[in-house]
Amino acid sequence: MPRAGGDCVSPSFRLTDFERLLGGPGAKLIELISYMAQKKNLALYVAGGFVRDLLLNQRTLDLDFVLEGDAINFARSLAKSFGGYAHSHKQFGTAKWILDDSVAYSLSLILDALPASVDFVTARSETYAFPTALPTVSPADIECDLRRRDFSVNALAIQLSPLEEPWPLVDACDGIDDLKRGLIRALHEQSFVDDPTRILRALRYAERLGFTLESDSAEWMLAALPYLGRVTGQRLRNEIDLILREPRAGAILLRLQELGALMNIHSAFRIRPQLPELFKRRRTLLPPWSSAVGDMRPVPPWSSTVGDMQTPCWIALMTGINSVEVQSLCERLALTNKLTEAITASARLAERISLLDDPAIRPSQVARILDEYPDIALQANWLLAADSPTVQELIAAYASDWRQRRQTISGDDLKAMGLAPGPRYRQLLDRLRYAWIDGEVGSAQEEAALLRQLLDSED
Repeated sequence: MPRAGGDCVSPSFRLTDFERLLGGPGAKLIELISYMAQKKNLALYVAGGFVRDLLLNQRTLDLDFVLEGDAINFARSLAKSFGGYAHSHKQFGTAKWILDDSVAYSLSLILDALPASVDFVTARSETYAFPTALPTVSPADIECDLRRRDFSVNALAIQLSPLEEPWPLVDACDGIDDLKRGLIRALHEQSFVDDPTRILRALRYAERLGFTLESDSAEWMLAALPYLGRVTGQRLRNEIDLILREPRAGAILLRLQELGALMNIHSAFRIRPQLPELFKRRRTLLPPWSSAVGDMRPVPPWSSTVGDMQTPCWIALMTGINSVEVQSLCERLALTNKLTEAITASARLAERISLLDDPAIRPSQVARILDEYPDIALQANWLLAADSPTVQELIAAYASDWRQRRQTISGDDLKAMGLAPGPRYRQLLDRLRYAWIDGEVGSAQEEAALLRQLLDSED
């Protein structure tokens, strides 16, 4: 932990400390932001998780800055001067500077070496009109801003402007002591009542850092569990998304279940003890036919999976919940229609997958069962069937071969033969397709002969 002097002196930092954690490009970005704040004579701090990880010597690109001034205007001025663009939330005095190719070009840096965005917030205090409400904010100084945060280990800041190096640490809540003791400690008794999503966050940090919940904080958290039922689905979904990106996501979620947090979110929200193993398969196993973007291909444990790439994690999370309850849970968490459809389809298939565990089942029967399900449901159930090689083989054979097999005769051909349009068309065409899948026919001539046989049997 960098220090300016003896044990009684607060830690201080130089740009080289940031470079060690961020690399040269990230350190240069901090230097630039600090320089721009100094030009405007603004009090600027880098705060939160970045400082925590710096003190723990853990690499991060998560940059959050606090200004004792207008953070939105400052972020906009950076975007105007160096490229990218700024998104702002006036209600909370926050802004996000999105870094794109124009920023990398103007700074002569490689874009991939930079964070995707940088967050700025006006130093503020918060009050809550009622439990789970969004806070009412007002401008404040850095110490007030740190005291309104979730945990002491995140209530740390380094002042970058208008000072010169070395930059001092601001520790308003004894966060350094808790880092040394390996504790996650809430800052006051109402912390989890004000914002129950901190319950999910507390266990995420504890598992990631290998820390323990401080005893009072653990009691406050238990008392606040019922308030999870009042939190909007979108806020809960965002927190679960963050958990799903953690290397130990399964362990975090199991701890939340043991605590009773999941059932307070929704009565059907329960997970299997095998969840960590499912996530491990997700990272290491590849269904033999998958190739499309968004499939369940292995990803690095620290991959920032978003969008479709997050879908398999959500499916694994809800494995074992029946299709009716899983629909209700998806609605509670305000999941997108696309994600909900993928999860519910996987749940419906899971309820029928035992039908494949039959030594006498024919390929066409497999097709009849699997035809109605999207590929993501096939991939999910292939991974879930790791203990049943026969089921895995049948799903893979269907996905890579049987579902592509089609009859050569069409509805137009049937019409040309004088058959009246109707449900019989579908029955005949399906019968011909299944004949191809089962190997009964292997050429157009054999298919035509089978069709004649079918029609003759009707006469």
